[in-house]
Amino acid sequence: MKRPALWVGLAFVAGLVLASVFVRQLWIPVCGGLTLVSLAVVLWRRTLWKYVLLGTLSCLTACCVYWSKDAAVNARQMPYAGQETTFSGTVCDVTVYPSGYARYYLNGRFEGTVPAKVELFCESPYYRYGDSITLHGTPERLQSGYLSDNAAYARTQDVFLQFGTMTEILSYTPEDHPGLRAAIGRWRSRMTERILSCMGEETGPMLTGMLFGDKTAMSRSSKQALYRMGIGHVLAVSGLHLDFLALCISWLLEKLKAGRGLRFVLMAVVCILFVIVAGETISVERACIMILIREGGRLVYRQADPLNSLSIAAFLLCVTHPFTIHGAAFWLSCTAVWGIAVLAPYMTKDMPTETFWQTAWRDFACLCWAFLATLPVCAVWFGEIALLSPLSNTLLVPVCMAAMLLGALGVCCGASGFLAELLFSGADWLCGMILRVSYWTAKLPYTHAAVSGLLLFLVIGAGILLVVGVQLLGKDKERTAYTAAAALTVTCLVLGMRQELLGSSLRAAVLGEGKSCVLAVVGGDEAVLFDMSGNSSMAAYAHTYLTENGIDRLQTLCLAKPGKKTAGRYSEYFALMPPEEVVLLKDTEDFTDVLGVLSVTDERREMLFHGAHLSAQSDCVTVEYAGMTLECCKEDAVTGKPEVLVISGKNTEALPDCGILIIPDPDSPYEPDGHTYIGETNFEVTLGRDGTCRVRRLYGDH
Repeated sequence: MKRPALWVGLAFVAGLVLASVFVRQLWIPVCGGLTLVSLAVVLWRRTLWKYVLLGTLSCLTACCVYWSKDAAVNARQMPYAGQETTFSGTVCDVTVYPSGYARYYLNGRFEGTVPAKVELFCESPYYRYGDSITLHGTPERLQSGYLSDNAAYARTQDVFLQFGTMTEILSYTPEDHPGLRAAIGRWRSRMTERILSCMGEETGPMLTGMLFGDKTAMSRSSKQALYRMGIGHVLAVSGLHLDFLALCISWLLEKLKAGRGLRFVLMAVVCILFVIVAGETISVERACIMILIREGGRLVYRQADPLNSLSIAAFLLCVTHPFTIHGAAFWLSCTAVWGIAVLAPYMTKDMPTETFWQTAWRDFACLCWAFLATLPVCAVWFGEIALLSPLSNTLLVPVCMAAMLLGALGVCCGASGFLAELLFSGADWLCGMILRVSYWTAKLPYTHAAVSGLLLFLVIGAGILLVVGVQLLGKDKERTAYTAAAALTVTCLVLGMRQELLGSSLRAAVLGEGKSCVLAVVGGDEAVLFDMSGNSSMAAYAHTYLTENGIDRLQTLCLAKPGKKTAGRYSEYFALMPPEEVVLLKDTEDFTDVLGVLSVTDERREMLFHGAHLSAQSDCVTVEYAGMTLECCKEDAVTGKPEVLVISGKNTEALPDCGILIIPDPDSPYEPDGHTYIGETNFEVTLGRDGTCRVRRLYGDH
């Protein structure tokens, strides 16, 4: 209980979460409820009144900080949303995508008066860090789509408005004498380009991700393979990198017998420079604060407590950037440190370490507890659990660290020359080995589990409460460990049984954006895809839907408008789940060399899939199941009167005779006649064996 920093930091984070849930207009009932809860705790444990008072004040302050900043943003920046205006600012962040487009963050002012930070998304002429740009256009609110929660991520960066591709660039002034941050940003971009030119197509982006956090050139399948192995954290410059650097510097300073004051100053300079080099990510800033607290404690002959240091770091991060709680990086960083530095040592301190195998077993147990600490965050934000995380972190993270060390030495050589190429070749071999192992393992069953649906979140929550309850009531670490293992086993069994329970129904998901559409028909743990539009972005929509639903087998891929670019995107996204067959619904060239699977041309494909009769043409797909008929058609090419109708793209006439009418185009004519209407794509129709039908929307943050 003698940790006042914990009561301040934890209460402040809790207050921000509370303020993000309730609008500021409810500040009176929220603050009143907090006060009543605090009084109840004081009456229950009177000796805690000082800490309860401290925590209550911290929580109420957090609510005020969040609501005040939210009110300021809405009052000053949001009036410009949807309005034609000008914005002048300097480039403070650059992300260039393989497609040739780029995302820029600009710090500046609207019409020279209102300060703001905005996003510019455009075809990249490659502006640099520190360059000044004046824009003229209509900024829009950042919206979250089905594929990613862009608005939440941008909110953590204090970005709320976006200028799109139609924005006019009024003026552009390159900065020839950039400041420290801009100079480091430009240097990072040069090093990234040189590494990508020296290494392989996948290993180069992997190394730049580990060194600088830039993994935009890495394929989706490679990133997914690493995430399924549970080592995806190495692709983001995190506290692990700074801790490793601090450990090396600390060892060197001890050998040089540097004084405490000099040691603190040098460590502070190195940490701050590393934070700038890493792009000022949340996890690196958190690590920097904790390292400086530790070194500051040594100045006054005090030992820093990890939980106190973490609480102070969380408080400082949140008080300066209250919207940081909307990002996964903050929660992953904090829970991982809590698991590694607090939970794991506490649960394993009584384990014997007399022999090598006993020490190895204890280290593995520590990784298991760290995995359990981050499991809720992974389930909520990523929708997938890497079950091999403890084992893969034990075996593969040291190899990643070796590759990072070689890459860092190559960067120190300027990323050019014979020595740098030699170092990068070693890093290339190590990264290639890691990717090969990850690809092979990620295809195996039971190495990962998809988490979607309220029931599964309730199972995970119940397991956490059970483990906490057993520890609080029994104070028996061994029993708590067995309970945690049993809870994880039950969770995995429920996740595995989910597909069996869903096998009695057939789901058809209409995915895409605007008039583009891909239809995913799912039964049990396998699926069939019908790409209706030929848009290359449809592969991303299909992959997202199948992944979050735990689908591991793609039986058939039907392409209505096949093309090299479309085939290439499906090959990239479904490398871990290649289709068993590819059907081209239009006579065209063979894509076997691109997809790696034999493709056949069949203008009309009929198949039996989990008891459903599927018939596909280039303009319409018909699904017959349990006496019901579902048709997904383009435009108004509809025959008959099916019970369930899905019109993909622009249609000219509503068909009210259908049992359920779904028109994705909101501009289409529609007469309210008691039928279900969804005015967008990304929704799912479930057909049950008992003749029931359910329709639900699919959101990007579900």
